[in-house]
Amino acid sequence: MEGHSLTITTNYPQKPQSPNRLDAREVTKINKASENLWIQRHEIEKTLRGALNHLKTCCTILNLSAKSDERLKIEPTHGTTEKYQLMSRTGSSDNLKACVTLLDDNVIQAEVTVKYPKAGGGFYRAVAQPDVQWKLQQLQDLGNHISRVTIMLCDLQEELQYLKGGEHGDSFTLSTGKRILEELKMTMNEIATARNTIMLPRKRSLLELCYFPPTRKFVPPLPQDQLISFYISCCRLVCASYQMVPKTVHPQGLSVFMAESQLPHLDEVIKHLNVVMSILQKLINYMSATM
Repeated sequence: MEGHSLTITTNYPQKPQSPNRLDAREVTKINKASENLWIQRHEIEKTLRGALNHLKTCCTILNLSAKSDERLKIEPTHGTTEKYQLMSRTGSSDNLKACVTLLDDNVIQAEVTVKYPKAGGGFYRAVAQPDVQWKLQQLQDLGNHISRVTIMLCDLQEELQYLKGGEHGDSFTLSTGKRILEELKMTMNEIATARNTIMLPRKRSLLELCYFPPTRKFVPPLPQDQLISFYISCCRLVCASYQMVPKTVHPQGLSVFMAESQLPHLDEVIKHLNVVMSILQKLINYMSATM
């Protein structure tokens, strides 16, 4: 029997081509660019408006109408004196007490009662009502940094208005996005610096205190082995008393008493600065992801 051969042919569809990775990257790049331009057109101005509203509140609390950017149109205000009772936080509550009257960032009057064995009754009591300027440098720096931030953000607002153009379309590009992002980062650094001025203590050295003019304005005068300092730490007004003692009494030859009082208006300022940092950081992250 004659054999028969059977031939089977099949037509398989062509193997699908693998995606072009370069094309996929280009698509992603185009999408990111489109998103970046959308952020510039719609999100930045809204964020700046919110940030400036909070900064405007800070300026009002700190009476910074004369320092802040005039484009904010902050109503001029006059500071009022506030009196704070500072109580000891180390050892006996009688070691140090102080009463300080502030006008904005100026000390108007300071009364101190500090434990001092050499004085009659064991306490040194004095009042300082200096005829020289006695500024709390940290509060002054806080105002300067916040004022600088208002100028930076108002300038950025004006830049956005310019880039928006008119009837013929806007001028937003990836380059303008990079520039705006850098400006936002610089603004964030300035706000962080402002925040740190009242959160981190900045103490004068003992040598600086010796030659600090208000130190010599206490009546009766400070004993030669006694120094008094005022500074801000964590939104608190702190009074520190330094007394030179024999090393047999204290290894470092220095006895330190401290008293403090919370400054509620600084707590409010910190809350607003935290909000500003939060909304600006969100915008920075959003823009960075589209670069």
